[in-house]
Amino acid sequence: MWQRRVMLKAMKIRNFVLNIHSIIGIFLGLIFVMSGLTGSAIVFREEADRALNQTLMQVTPQPKKASIDRIFDSVQQAYPNLRDPLIRFPKTPEDTYNFGGHLPDENHLEVYVNPYTAKVLGSRVWERSFIGFMHTLHYTLFLKKPGHMTMGFVAVLLLLTTITGTLLWSGWRNLKIGFKIRWRAPAPLLNYDLHNVGGILTTILLSILAFTGSVIIAAQFLLGGAGQPEAKPLPSQTQTPIALSQLIQKADAALPGGNISYVQFPEDQANKLVIQKRFPEQKTGHFDFSAVEIDRFTGKVLKAEKVLEPNPVFKVLLVIVNLHYGTFGGIFTRILYVFIGLMPAVLLITGLVIWKRRRWRMERGESASQLWAEETGASQFCKSLKK
Repeated sequence: MWQRRVMLKAMKIRNFVLNIHSIIGIFLGLIFVMSGLTGSAIVFREEADRALNQTLMQVTPQPKKASIDRIFDSVQQAYPNLRDPLIRFPKTPEDTYNFGGHLPDENHLEVYVNPYTAKVLGSRVWERSFIGFMHTLHYTLFLKKPGHMTMGFVAVLLLLTTITGTLLWSGWRNLKIGFKIRWRAPAPLLNYDLHNVGGILTTILLSILAFTGSVIIAAQFLLGGAGQPEAKPLPSQTQTPIALSQLIQKADAALPGGNISYVQFPEDQANKLVIQKRFPEQKTGHFDFSAVEIDRFTGKVLKAEKVLEPNPVFKVLLVIVNLHYGTFGGIFTRILYVFIGLMPAVLLITGLVIWKRRRWRMERGESASQLWAEETGASQFCKSLKK
């Protein structure tokens, strides 16, 4: 008798977990699918972007490069309203310069320049490019800050869905059944097995993606939570900024070695220039923390710091970022992440079939325990409840 009570109690808990799993999956399933598909699309974002925009991003190397002053002037002449640009320096001889700046509508304009001829090759609004569209949809739903917060909440709910799905997995009672797909079974049972096995096989990586995604969004809000600093006014118009090439020379003298990766004109401090550098021995992944801050008008070095290892907080964040983007295991992990991004679509389709069939059969008077027993093959359990 007590065994039957325990089983009935367990069945009630399972139904409660199942309801949570079903409600989240049904109401947010399409967002999960969108997030997964766009995530798959941007796993190889750099390679795809270069392949789709070869005329902007790739050039034929020549013996001599144009001066940075000439390149900077050509961009200013072609795009005089481009404010506070971030200049990405070429990483290879085939790469172009990338000048990125904000437009009045807060979209991001990217201007590409040939490093050998100083010719402006063209420009694009990043959010309207294929990769930019996918990236913005993935992280903000094109709703900017509210969308960013929404996607953080969606990531938490996806994590809850993977947890409840794991609790519902049939393998807890019988490991063999939990990993078995009955290929010759009727379509409803095959559909259940695909959902059951596909879910458990991908639950760890889906949980990692959901957790790291929510942490990344939370970290961005916490690190930038103070808001935009108040912009300092420009010096008097009688002062002229020192040539960019001379400022770079001063920065190289203050922090010798390495290669320049970015030159940034901070929005909040119009007199300052930040030159970021990458050193071969650094252990910061794709992020460059070594930088020289210099006054554009006086040439005075305000700060020079060589950072080969990030602080403990950023070390943790680097691990989280690598886990989220799949960059920790080489090409194999990235390919795996592409397929993982497709799984929410498979789980949504199979899950909806299971949910609809359950509702139809329960309306005919069948109990939840009977349905579960039939789907998982746990006939003995169903018989025990009837005794």
